[in-house]
Amino acid sequence: MSGKQKAKSEETQRRVLEAAVSAVETGGLEAVNIRKIAADAGYSVGSVYKHYEDQDALLLGVNSVTLGRIKLVMAEAIVGIDEPLAQLKMLAQTYLDFARQNERLWTTLFAHRLPEGKKVPEWQIQENIALLAFIAAPLKQLHPDLTDETLAARTRTCFAAVHGLVTISLEDRFIGLAGKPLDREMEFLVERLAG
Repeated sequence: MSGKQKAKSEETQRRVLEAAVSAVETGGLEAVNIRKIAADAGYSVGSVYKHYEDQDALLLGVNSVTLGRIKLVMAEAIVGIDEPLAQLKMLAQTYLDFARQNERLWTTLFAHRLPEGKKVPEWQIQENIALLAFIAAPLKQLHPDLTDETLAARTRTCFAAVHGLVTISLEDRFIGLAGKPLDREMEFLVERLAG
Protein backbone atom coordinates (compact mmCIF):
# COMPACT_ATOMS: atom_id res chain seq x y z
CA MET A 1 0.00 0.00 0.00
CA SER A 2 1.44 3.37 -0.98
CA GLY A 3 1.82 6.19 1.50
CA LYS A 4 -1.13 8.02 -0.07
CA GLN A 5 -3.38 4.94 0.09
CA LYS A 6 -2.32 4.28 3.68
CA ALA A 7 -3.13 7.85 4.68
CA LYS A 8 -6.53 7.61 2.97
CA SER A 9 -7.26 4.30 4.72
CA GLU A 10 -6.27 5.75 8.11
CA GLU A 11 -8.47 8.79 7.48
CA THR A 12 -11.43 6.54 6.65
CA GLN A 13 -10.89 4.51 9.80
CA ARG A 14 -10.58 7.68 11.91
CA ARG A 15 -13.76 9.21 10.49
CA VAL A 16 -15.74 5.99 10.94
CA LEU A 17 -14.59 5.74 14.55
CA GLU A 18 -15.42 9.41 15.18
CA ALA A 19 -18.92 8.81 13.80
CA ALA A 20 -19.33 5.78 16.08
CA VAL A 21 -18.13 7.72 19.13
CA SER A 22 -20.55 10.53 18.28
CA ALA A 23 -23.40 8.01 17.90
CA VAL A 24 -22.68 6.58 21.36
CA GLU A 25 -22.41 10.06 22.89
CA THR A 26 -25.86 10.96 21.61
CA GLY A 27 -27.71 7.63 21.72
CA GLY A 28 -25.73 5.13 23.75
CA LEU A 29 -24.80 1.58 22.88
CA GLU A 30 -28.01 0.97 20.93
CA ALA A 31 -27.15 3.82 18.53
CA VAL A 32 -24.25 1.93 16.97
CA ASN A 33 -25.59 0.76 13.64
CA ILE A 34 -23.07 0.08 10.87
CA ARG A 35 -25.30 1.47 8.11
CA LYS A 36 -25.96 4.71 10.00
CA ILE A 37 -22.32 5.07 11.07
CA ALA A 38 -21.23 4.65 7.45
CA ALA A 39 -23.69 7.34 6.32
CA ASP A 40 -22.65 9.71 9.12
CA ALA A 41 -18.97 9.24 8.25
CA GLY A 42 -19.67 9.71 4.54
CA TYR A 43 -18.61 6.22 3.46
CA SER A 44 -20.18 3.04 2.19
CA VAL A 45 -21.04 0.14 4.49
CA GLY A 46 -18.27 -1.81 2.77
CA SER A 47 -15.74 0.83 3.79
CA VAL A 48 -16.73 0.40 7.43
CA TYR A 49 -16.34 -3.37 7.21
CA LYS A 50 -12.94 -2.93 5.60
CA HIS A 51 -11.72 -1.41 8.87
CA TYR A 52 -14.03 -3.01 11.44
CA GLU A 53 -15.04 -6.62 10.88
CA ASP A 54 -18.33 -6.20 12.73
CA GLN A 55 -20.26 -4.05 15.18
CA ASP A 56 -18.35 -5.55 18.11
CA ALA A 57 -15.01 -4.49 16.61
CA LEU A 58 -16.37 -0.98 16.12
CA LEU A 59 -17.59 -0.87 19.72
CA LEU A 60 -14.17 -2.05 20.91
CA GLY A 61 -12.77 0.95 19.05
CA VAL A 62 -15.26 3.28 20.74
CA ASN A 63 -14.40 1.79 24.13
CA SER A 64 -10.71 2.30 23.39
CA VAL A 65 -11.40 6.00 22.79
CA THR A 66 -13.28 6.14 26.09
CA LEU A 67 -10.45 4.44 27.97
CA GLY A 68 -8.00 6.88 26.40
CA ARG A 69 -10.08 9.84 27.54
CA ILE A 70 -10.33 8.46 31.07
CA LYS A 71 -6.56 7.90 31.13
CA LEU A 72 -5.95 11.48 29.98
CA VAL A 73 -8.19 13.11 32.59
CA MET A 74 -6.79 10.91 35.35
CA ALA A 75 -3.20 11.76 34.41
CA GLU A 76 -4.03 15.47 34.33
CA ALA A 77 -5.94 15.31 37.62
CA ILE A 78 -3.00 14.14 39.72
CA VAL A 79 -0.36 16.47 38.30
CA GLY A 80 1.27 18.22 41.26
CA ILE A 81 -0.33 15.96 43.88
CA ASP A 82 2.39 14.09 45.73
CA GLU A 83 0.52 12.64 48.71
CA PRO A 84 -0.78 9.15 47.79
CA LEU A 85 -4.11 9.35 49.63
CA ALA A 86 -4.81 12.72 48.01
CA GLN A 87 -4.00 11.14 44.63
CA LEU A 88 -6.45 8.30 45.27
CA LYS A 89 -9.19 10.73 46.30
CA MET A 90 -8.58 12.85 43.21
CA LEU A 91 -8.59 9.79 40.95
CA ALA A 92 -11.91 8.60 42.38
CA GLN A 93 -13.47 12.05 42.02
CA THR A 94 -12.13 12.36 38.48
CA TYR A 95 -13.59 8.98 37.58
CA LEU A 96 -16.96 10.01 39.01
CA ASP A 97 -16.86 13.33 37.16
CA PHE A 98 -15.96 11.60 33.89
CA ALA A 99 -18.86 9.19 34.29
CA ARG A 100 -21.25 12.07 35.04
CA GLN A 101 -20.09 14.11 32.05
CA ASN A 102 -19.79 11.22 29.58
CA GLU A 103 -22.48 8.90 30.83
CA ARG A 104 -23.30 7.17 27.54
CA LEU A 105 -19.66 6.52 26.62
CA TRP A 106 -18.94 5.34 30.17
CA THR A 107 -22.02 3.09 30.25
CA THR A 108 -21.14 1.57 26.87
CA LEU A 109 -17.65 0.76 28.13
CA PHE A 110 -19.16 -1.59 30.70
CA ALA A 111 -22.39 -2.62 28.95
CA HIS A 112 -20.84 -3.92 25.72
CA ARG A 113 -20.24 -7.68 25.88
CA LEU A 114 -18.53 -9.71 23.22
CA PRO A 115 -20.39 -12.81 22.04
CA GLU A 116 -19.58 -16.05 23.82
CA GLY A 117 -16.33 -17.52 22.58
CA LYS A 118 -14.96 -14.21 21.30
CA LYS A 119 -12.06 -13.02 23.43
CA VAL A 120 -11.31 -9.46 24.41
CA PRO A 121 -8.25 -8.40 22.38
CA GLU A 122 -4.97 -8.18 24.27
CA TRP A 123 -4.57 -4.50 23.39
CA GLN A 124 -7.81 -3.66 25.18
CA ILE A 125 -6.81 -5.69 28.24
CA GLN A 126 -3.58 -3.68 28.33
CA GLU A 127 -5.53 -0.40 28.10
CA ASN A 128 -7.52 -1.44 31.18
CA ILE A 129 -4.38 -2.47 33.05
CA ALA A 130 -2.84 0.94 32.26
CA LEU A 131 -5.77 2.60 34.04
CA LEU A 132 -5.43 0.36 37.08
CA ALA A 133 -1.78 1.46 37.33
CA PHE A 134 -3.04 4.90 38.39
CA ILE A 135 -4.52 3.27 41.50
CA ALA A 136 -1.70 0.79 42.11
CA ALA A 137 1.06 3.41 42.32
CA PRO A 138 -0.34 5.40 45.28
CA LEU A 139 -1.55 2.20 46.98
CA LYS A 140 2.01 0.86 46.82
CA GLN A 141 3.27 4.10 48.39
CA LEU A 142 0.76 3.76 51.22
CA HIS A 143 1.46 0.04 51.71
CA PRO A 144 5.01 -0.72 50.52
CA ASP A 145 4.88 -4.14 52.20
CA LEU A 146 2.19 -5.46 49.81
CA THR A 147 3.31 -8.24 47.51
CA ASP A 148 2.71 -7.72 43.78
CA GLU A 149 -0.11 -10.26 43.89
CA THR A 150 -1.83 -8.59 46.86
CA LEU A 151 -1.31 -5.14 45.33
CA ALA A 152 -2.97 -6.29 42.10
CA ALA A 153 -5.93 -7.70 44.03
CA ARG A 154 -6.23 -4.59 46.24
CA THR A 155 -6.10 -2.32 43.19
CA ARG A 156 -8.96 -4.22 41.57
CA THR A 157 -10.93 -4.17 44.82
CA CYS A 158 -10.52 -0.41 45.13
CA PHE A 159 -11.59 0.15 41.54
CA ALA A 160 -14.57 -2.20 41.92
CA ALA A 161 -15.75 -0.40 45.05
CA VAL A 162 -15.48 3.07 43.51
CA HIS A 163 -17.04 1.85 40.26
CA GLY A 164 -19.90 0.26 42.18
CA LEU A 165 -20.70 3.47 44.01
CA VAL A 166 -20.59 5.42 40.75
CA THR A 167 -22.75 2.86 38.91
CA ILE A 168 -25.46 2.62 41.54
CA SER A 169 -25.63 6.37 41.88
CA LEU A 170 -25.70 7.18 38.17
CA GLU A 171 -28.33 4.52 37.54
CA ASP A 172 -30.55 6.34 40.07
CA ARG A 173 -30.98 3.23 42.18
CA PHE A 174 -32.90 3.89 45.38
CA ILE A 175 -29.73 3.34 47.44
CA GLY A 176 -27.67 5.60 45.20
CA LEU A 177 -26.46 9.05 46.11
CA ALA A 178 -26.23 12.26 44.13
CA GLY A 179 -24.58 15.66 44.27
CA LYS A 180 -22.50 16.65 47.28
CA PRO A 181 -23.45 13.59 49.38
CA LEU A 182 -22.04 11.36 46.63
CA ASP A 183 -18.82 13.39 46.49
CA ARG A 184 -18.51 13.25 50.28
CA GLU A 185 -19.15 9.51 50.48
CA MET A 186 -16.72 8.86 47.65
CA GLU A 187 -14.03 10.52 49.76
CA PHE A 188 -15.08 8.45 52.79
CA LEU A 189 -14.93 5.26 50.72
CA VAL A 190 -11.45 6.00 49.39
CA GLU A 191 -10.17 6.78 52.87
CA ARG A 192 -11.42 3.41 54.13
CA LEU A 193 -10.13 1.50 51.12
CA ALA A 194 -6.70 3.10 51.33
CA GLY A 195 -6.44 2.72 55.10
